[in-house]
Amino acid sequence: MFRLLLGMIVSLFPEQYRKWWSGAATEDFRVATILSGAVQAIGCFGLYIGRYLYFMEYRLGTISQAAVDKGALAVGASPAAGFASTVEYVFSPLSILLTYFTLEGALRLIAAVATEETTGTLPLCVVGWVIGRVQARQAERALGVPMEDEVHRFVGIDYDLGIASSRPKKWDRLLTIEFEEKNYELYDQKLGAAPRPYIYLLKALSPGRLIRGLHHYRPDENLLEKK
Repeated sequence: MFRLLLGMIVSLFPEQYRKWWSGAATEDFRVATILSGAVQAIGCFGLYIGRYLYFMEYRLGTISQAAVDKGALAVGASPAAGFASTVEYVFSPLSILLTYFTLEGALRLIAAVATEETTGTLPLCVVGWVIGRVQARQAERALGVPMEDEVHRFVGIDYDLGIASSRPKKWDRLLTIEFEEKNYELYDQKLGAAPRPYIYLLKALSPGRLIRGLHHYRPDENLLEKK
């Protein structure tokens, strides 16, 4: 039971903060996500309706009392007053927040049921995005000044190009790298010495190899990204 409750809380966080929890890949986590979305949607909708009933009773009572104080014979609020009070409630900041979180909870529930996808809540995702941007900038500063890559050509060994870069590249074995009108695939990657510690070894693309993704490589692309 405790694990289920913890999973409901964890499901609210962005993906990068859910990875630490070992239960995130289990069927139990899918159930926890469904329950989390249901509790969010039903809970926020219940608060919305409860606040609406209290607000209307209070507001219409205030209007009726004001009318009595002014000497009016009728103490009931007019339909126009009821409509105006409803509009006031619907567009109040807290009502808008409750409406949003009700819809968000419903969408999280539907996503978990239909596609088994776990979607975090927007406020935590925004916080996670900000933290990620700050961490990315700190990591960028730690790498030092961006530099143009060094490209080395090899003959008679298992790979044909060696690229030393001051920045890591999002390359994998499924990516085709085009350089000087020739296609290459990733053979290996290593860590070397500063200021270009990221070493990528490429070999000519095998004949008949399916191209799933193509990257047009330039040795100065680190400088272009900086701009």
